[in-house]
Amino acid sequence: MRTGAIVCTTLFVGWVALALVQLWTSALDGALFVKISLTLGALFVICLAVTLVAREVKSDNKLQKDGFID
Repeated sequence: MRTGAIVCTTLFVGWVALALVQLWTSALDGALFVKISLTLGALFVICLAVTLVAREVKSDNKLQKDGFID
């Protein structure tokens, strides 16, 4: 869980930094900025989903090991 949170936070902070640079300097073409933003958003969602599923599987395995579920 911790690794996924770090990766998601890094992706988000990276996008915010990119957005601020784009806002103040127009360093990237508009279309390229949108493509990068969509890619970072997709990576963020995928990373978040994998992290949540992994946490759920780990929790279920622990409950099953402790005898709370079959």
